[in-house]
Amino acid sequence: MMVEQNKKVFKWQLRVDGSSNTHGNRAGVVVSTPEGDSVECALRFDFKATNNQAEYEALITGLKFCTVLGADEVEIFSDSQVVVNQVLDEYQARDESMITYLELAKELLGRFKEYRIVHVPREENEQADALAKLASATINIWPKSISMIRLLQPSIVKSKEVGAVFGERNSWITPIKEYLVNDVLPSDPLEAKRLKYRATRYSVLNGELYKRGYSRALQRCVGPEEAEGILRSIHSGNCGNHAGGVSLAHKTLRQGFYWPTLFADAKRVAARCEACQKIANNIRQPPELLQSITLPWPFAMWGIDLIGLMPTVTRGAKHAIVAVDYFTKWVEAEPLVNITEANTINFVKKNILYRFGIPNTIITDNGTQFDGRKFRELCDKYGINNYYASPAHPQTNGQTEAVNKIIKHNLKAKLATKKGSWADKLPQVL
Repeated sequence: MMVEQNKKVFKWQLRVDGSSNTHGNRAGVVVSTPEGDSVECALRFDFKATNNQAEYEALITGLKFCTVLGADEVEIFSDSQVVVNQVLDEYQARDESMITYLELAKELLGRFKEYRIVHVPREENEQADALAKLASATINIWPKSISMIRLLQPSIVKSKEVGAVFGERNSWITPIKEYLVNDVLPSDPLEAKRLKYRATRYSVLNGELYKRGYSRALQRCVGPEEAEGILRSIHSGNCGNHAGGVSLAHKTLRQGFYWPTLFADAKRVAARCEACQKIANNIRQPPELLQSITLPWPFAMWGIDLIGLMPTVTRGAKHAIVAVDYFTKWVEAEPLVNITEANTINFVKKNILYRFGIPNTIITDNGTQFDGRKFRELCDKYGINNYYASPAHPQTNGQTEAVNKIIKHNLKAKLATKKGSWADKLPQVL
């Protein structure tokens, strides 16, 4: 519903400005919320645009922001007389690109219950104008409160391409979304029945399809083009741990993404990872039955072990100490220069006692770092049962040995030939 004469006070306000000159194509957007907060954004275009096109890009981006933030009514201020009057149907758009921009802007405006668009002089739109100037600056130091967005292509081109991709490839999302939004069903009665059954597990929010789960939050449904990038980022990105196929699929679900072939795609990505292939384990030991350990509560039993010798890093560390909780499988680890009894005691105090409380049991090997007088006195002081693994049977502390293997495996996958920086990558592996 469009309002022109109504003088009501709108809870949400949007100020936009865009320009195109020798300094580049840029725009500024300011969204004011009912609580008095402001969302500021500077836009930089990687394509050529006229002044009017830049003004439309600012308006469209601002309307998308308002929609995402949950605004149901908005008052818009712009210093572009052409854009404002075209939206008010007082000016006619003649150029094909301007007609497309106008159609997209009206489509976004139609999502609001009520709106008012007002033309203001440039001096009354200083905040948005300043953001537009900031977008063309050559510096890369931005205030933390201001977002910087680079538009790779015009909004109207992007919307056409997205529609073409889904139309050509017939993504699995398309029929479900068409049924939920437009109540469109396949002509085949059996397919229509199956689609109705499947659609009960999905919802459409802000134009995106989400899958509902019994014990998970809403998961955004993605198509095949985006799925590949998500899997590779989780598997081998900055925080990736080169997990196996099943583990990778579950991590993807926990990150809030879903598609029907997730598990098969995750196994394929993990199997084709070059780093994983180079360091894959060649298991020769015959399989054995799992031995379960009954534990009363989390962080009650910890296993502690040492890893070394590792490649010496610049700070001199060539060992690592690892502790794992048998109940939650939580891991604590840090590099050590010297594996002395004092360093072991400091690690236990800092990473176990002070963070998780006094445990009931600690399992270690028979090394002098864990069998010294001071370490025994520490355990006696806090009433900790200190058990030692048999030298000829490391499976006694098998949980810690398994974690050590995982840590070394992931360090190898991340470091490749740069073995000397393992201490810097250890927090990412954890």
